[in-house]
Amino acid sequence: MLSSTILRRMPTLVALAAASACCGPALAQSAYSITVLGKPSGAFSFAPTTLDDQGVVRGGMYYRSGLKFVIGAGAFGFLPAYLTQAVSWSGTTPTATATLGGKYLFPRLSNNSGLQVGPYSKVTELQNTLMPEVYPSSASTFKGASVNAPGVGSTTMLRQGSTDTDLTALLTKRLGASNTSSAKSIFAAKGMNNAGAIAGFFDRPVSTNGNITFVKTPLVYFNGNYTTLDTGPYQNVNPLDINDAGTVLGQVTRYSNASGYQTLPVLWVNQQLVAVGDDRLANHEPLGINNAGQVLLVGLSRPVVPGSIEDFLLPLRADSVIWANNTVTPLLSPDNEAVRATAMNDQGTVVGCALRAAADQRSVDARPFLWKNGVLLDLTQELSTKGASLPAGTRWGCPLAINNSGAILTYYYTMAQPVTVTWVRINAKP
Repeated sequence: MLSSTILRRMPTLVALAAASACCGPALAQSAYSITVLGKPSGAFSFAPTTLDDQGVVRGGMYYRSGLKFVIGAGAFGFLPAYLTQAVSWSGTTPTATATLGGKYLFPRLSNNSGLQVGPYSKVTELQNTLMPEVYPSSASTFKGASVNAPGVGSTTMLRQGSTDTDLTALLTKRLGASNTSSAKSIFAAKGMNNAGAIAGFFDRPVSTNGNITFVKTPLVYFNGNYTTLDTGPYQNVNPLDINDAGTVLGQVTRYSNASGYQTLPVLWVNQQLVAVGDDRLANHEPLGINNAGQVLLVGLSRPVVPGSIEDFLLPLRADSVIWANNTVTPLLSPDNEAVRATAMNDQGTVVGCALRAAADQRSVDARPFLWKNGVLLDLTQELSTKGASLPAGTRWGCPLAINNSGAILTYYYTMAQPVTVTWVRINAKP
């Protein structure tokens, strides 16, 4: 197992691997430019997932790989089948050519050293469309820039250059295999820092008298070893992110007679489990922790009226906050809109979408924002006044990531049907 000594050495290891400092002052952008992420050769559909501090965008694609025989709903026949492949973009020209990586991996995590982690599968799928949310949207849950990329493949793979390490297989040897053929053990990787430490959990199915339960082990994997994380008195413990100091951010579930089931954001600092804030942050979802120790949270703090239209418009009750050093800073919209953050960099600059009811009062509309220095800015206006104007007939979607140079991974889409989506990196020019 990974010793606490190694975890304490993590900042030193990161200093060698990371490409940027953690906590410098935010740069004021005087101009922006747009780089369109070109469609990969052979892709049926594709989507980016990460943006590093060098501006390299990584993601995955579906490509067609023959036919698959399907039986269901009183019909049967052959349908097109697809496999996944890693992709990256690094150019800063108006259109960046996609570079194809190894097959079967769909990276969901990457770092400044180029390590990639994600689901890996050689089994063909029928799913092939990767589409972020466009607005107005009648969906009752916020998806934003998230896409329906594979969540769990046949296994979870770590790719370093041309070398693949099967993390699920490695951890299964240490933590145990499933004892039933109907389910298998899996490692869910949730966050990775610049040293390559990966936070997540290992799920092992156990069948007893025909009933299957899952034994969950929260852990940090690093360089071939792992260390388990304290679960305390809580249920359903989920590590979600890890910063370069080795501090792990996660979420736990607790039950009380007074409040019922609640989720709580937590940290593991030097392997010790501590709560984030107090009960006011219950049911706030942790999105990430940066290298300054700031925690980005999104909650649903507004009253719910079950069965009403307000209940259907669930995203309109979202609020976002930054927690640091026992201080909570709300991200407030000057127009009193719901604020749904999506990402934060090491300077504490946040991107996301401000949400409001659409004109029909039955769907949600959204506008992207940039929050910095305590002010929530309309990202569309901010970009257009600094050199990054949209093509006619399009609008910005919700940003997916922001790096420490202020570059933003996002997309724009046509307002007329049929909707087409263009993925871009917005380059910041200080």
